[in-house]
Parts: sequence; structure tokens; C-alpha cells
Amino acid sequence: MDARRQLMEYLTGKWVPPVLATLAELGVADELVAKPLTTSELGVRVGADSRALHRVLRAAASVGVFVEVGDGRFGLTETASLLRSDVPGSLRDAARMFALEPFWSPYAQLTETVRTGEPAFDQVFGMSIYEYLQANPGAAQIFGATVASFHSQALKAIIASHDFSPYQTVVDVGGGSGNLLIELLQAYPECRGVLLELDSVLPTASSTIAAAGLSDRIELVAGDFFAAVPAGDAYLVKSNLHNFGDDKALELLHVVRRGNAPVLVIETMIPAGNDPHYSKFDDIEMMTIAGGDDRTEQEWSELVTAAGFAVRAVLPADERFSILIADPIYVSS
Repeated sequence: MDARRQLMEYLTGKWVPPVLATLAELGVADELVAKPLTTSELGVRVGADSRALHRVLRAAASVGVFVEVGDGRFGLTETASLLRSDVPGSLRDAARMFALEPFWSPYAQLTETVRTGEPAFDQVFGMSIYEYLQANPGAAQIFGATVASFHSQALKAIIASHDFSPYQTVVDVGGGSGNLLIELLQAYPECRGVLLELDSVLPTASSTIAAAGLSDRIELVAGDFFAAVPAGDAYLVKSNLHNFGDDKALELLHVVRRGNAPVLVIETMIPAGNDPHYSKFDDIEMMTIAGGDDRTEQEWSELVTAAGFAVRAVLPADERFSILIADPIYVSS
């Protein structure tokens, strides 16, 4: 591919997310499970103009998401199947989220973020992303579902990469719906879990944990991880610290340090070199939307050390996540 064509593909790539988001919002993939359908048939089922729907599906098919099979009918591809609502690892909510105004319009102010170092989201909406989500439960629901779906396929690899048997009670700090604890406790029947989360998140977590049959082994604790953490033999902090700049991330780690137990920081780590990696653009998302940072292994190690921990090991879990294991440093008086 010549340089001009390559750059044009990057520039016009902005057209793809809204197309996929529209098809996800309409639930088109769910309607195509049994067989390909015409856009007239689909339009009736999903409540859309058949001509407009044809144009959007044709665009999606051109990048391998859905396929036109002839006679005006469209069907699923393997990629399009991930937009179904009923498949493991569904990315339907992720497709919907990335085209929502709060996750789209701040990028128009990215240049200002680069000039000032301040998140564009706050400039556009006059509040942080976290304040916005608290005030907009619909967006918060899609955001939570997106986080769960984005990380679901990595959970088994994360648990398999470390021996959790020494820990009788594991505290998941800001653990969302509890999926990581569920995976952990299913692999280690002798272990118990504590989920620390906001009041607003706990009802979803309670349902998720109950569905896994683990309500008797996971304690739900409502709280603010910047204030205090429950007692435990180890602390999991997954995909939380990258939401914050160094000062707030260090504040959170200092609170965890007061628990006097090992911390397992589970995050994506930016590799050296020019090769593509999820973390390099996730870092831009963090900078633009949340004011956070993805970090290199060295930067993560320095942050954890500054909070009063000694890094024991860094273990790769899968292509995105690594586990940094650190022990509290005890200073003799």
C-alpha cells in the first residue's frame, strides 16, 4: 500500500465506528442469526428505513463486518457475530459506547488536550467522565457493559498466570461486576473474595455473582477506594489505575498500602518500539476522556514503588494485560 492510500485509510477510519454503532443499536446482528435477510425485511424488524439501512450495511460489509450475499440480502460474518447480544464476549455494547457523544465529541478538542495536558472531556462537558456517568445512568450502564465485555476474554489468562493459592481472602478494589473474582474463586475453591465498589454498581455485581453461584463466598462492600479498603490477604487492582494521572493513582495505591498485603496491579503495559499495540491508543483515550495514563512497565514499577511497595514480579497474562505483583515495604523504627 502506498503512503497516500495508507494515510487516507487512517483519516477515513472515523466513518467506521458510527456505522457499527448504528447497526449495534438497532440490533441487526440478532436478526440475522437464522438466515440472511433483505434490508426491507430487516427494516421492518428493527424499525429502520430500508434504503438507509442498505447503505449502512453495505459500508459495514466493505470492511468485513456483515456480508452482502446477493439479491439485496445481508448476512453475518464471524466479526459481525460479535455484535450479537447473546454471544460470549459480545462487543455490541462497546460498539454502541464508542459512538456515544461523551466518548466521541471530546476528540474534537484533542489538540487542546495536547497543548494543556488536561482531558478534553472536562472541557467539553464541564465535569469529569466519572461525574458524567453518575449523572447519566443510561450511559453508565453501557460503559459498565463495555468494560466487562472488553475484559471478559482476558480473565482466564489473568488467573492462570499467577498462583493465588497463598491468599485466603482476596479483595478486588473497584472490581466492577465481580467477574474477575468469579473467575478466581471458580479456579480456587478454597479462596474467598471481597468486592469493593460504589453503591451504584453493587446491585449489578450482586446479580452477576448470584448467577455464578458465589454469593456465599464473595462479600460486597460499598465504598470509595480513595478512602479505605477492606482487610484481605491480597489486593487486586485491575484497570483502575490507568484511569488516573500519577497523583491520583499514587493516592489510590497509598490507600491500598494501608492494607499491609501484596497488591496485584493488572494493567496493559506500553511496549517499546514502533509496533502497533492496543495500549498506545488506549493511552490516548485515557488522556482525552479520563485524564489518565497507560504506562510502560518501568513507569508502573516506579509508581508502585513510590507508594511503599517492592515489586516482586511482572507476569504477562495475555496480549493486552500483565500482572505486576508487589509486596508492602516495612520500615523498621
